[in-house]
Amino acid sequence: MANPTITELAKLAGVSIATVSRCVNSPEKVGKKTLARVRKIIEETNFSPNALAQNFRRGKTNIILVIIHDVGNPLFSAILEGVRLALAGRYSIILTEAGPHGPTGETVLGMLVARQVEGVILLCAPLPFSRKIVEMSRARRLPIVIGLEPLSDDLSGLPNVHIDNFRAAHEATSYLISLGHKNIVFVSGPKNSLVTRDREAGFLSAMRDGGLEVDKASVRYSDLSVNGGLNAANEIFAGLFTGSALPTAIFCANDDMALGVLSSAARHHIPVPGQLSLMGFDDTCYAAVSTPALSTVSQPARDIGIRAAERLLQAIEMQGDHGPANEILPHRLVVRQSTRAIP
Repeated sequence: MANPTITELAKLAGVSIATVSRCVNSPEKVGKKTLARVRKIIEETNFSPNALAQNFRRGKTNIILVIIHDVGNPLFSAILEGVRLALAGRYSIILTEAGPHGPTGETVLGMLVARQVEGVILLCAPLPFSRKIVEMSRARRLPIVIGLEPLSDDLSGLPNVHIDNFRAAHEATSYLISLGHKNIVFVSGPKNSLVTRDREAGFLSAMRDGGLEVDKASVRYSDLSVNGGLNAANEIFAGLFTGSALPTAIFCANDDMALGVLSSAARHHIPVPGQLSLMGFDDTCYAAVSTPALSTVSQPARDIGIRAAERLLQAIEMQGDHGPANEILPHRLVVRQSTRAIP
């Protein structure tokens, strides 16, 4: 018999469905003769109990919910690779995007309380959380870990894994200044973005530390996308028609935006790095293959995924995460062909 049901198995063994269930899940509660008879039937029929159904009966699903900002972003693909490595097949992953059509804080809370998922890894900004979830997490230590994104004040007690965005942006800006650049523009993301807020602050701090003036034109706000970088660059390069001095370097809040700037520079016949040095952030797979190859800040994306998953497993299996709330992983400045010293 191919793939018999538990009902059919019970009939073949001459026992109740409950007895078959006990033989599979709690064999110590079944008599030796009955257990031997049921196991013989199981072997003869190649019966395979439904693991998911068993887990539901035990109050477990072995499912992890991962919420990301953009499913198409290669940075998140690298982080998810790390998550899968750490989970090692012990848990399944449900992946969803944040945003207007993504889960609300109340939905996430309901899934955790009802044990529809064992835990949540958040890789997104803005975070889909309500104050109610934050309060309950403090009271019950809900298995929630934040990866990649810096935290707002109300989420500072949750376990999180990311780089020091302020320091990374400060180092990248200081590198551009060391090349002789003084007129540098930072292309930031939306003003409410926690990630770009810290990167913008690092840029401004480095400019001031280098004795350089900054004004409203030193920072441009746009979407964290190729089109966002393209639109910001078009505004900056509009100075070509008004006689305004163009920046000698542009530092973007992520690589996608930098690729948009690179495209706009080509359309305006502005050579990179001959006339304009360009710096990105994240070191996605496209940064190394662009023309010219993009100088950028490298995030240890896979390691962020591994550590976020490891901390979540600790929270699930050891009933609480006992590591530091704020775990900072090292970043790295990657210098390629899109930046050069002022002649």
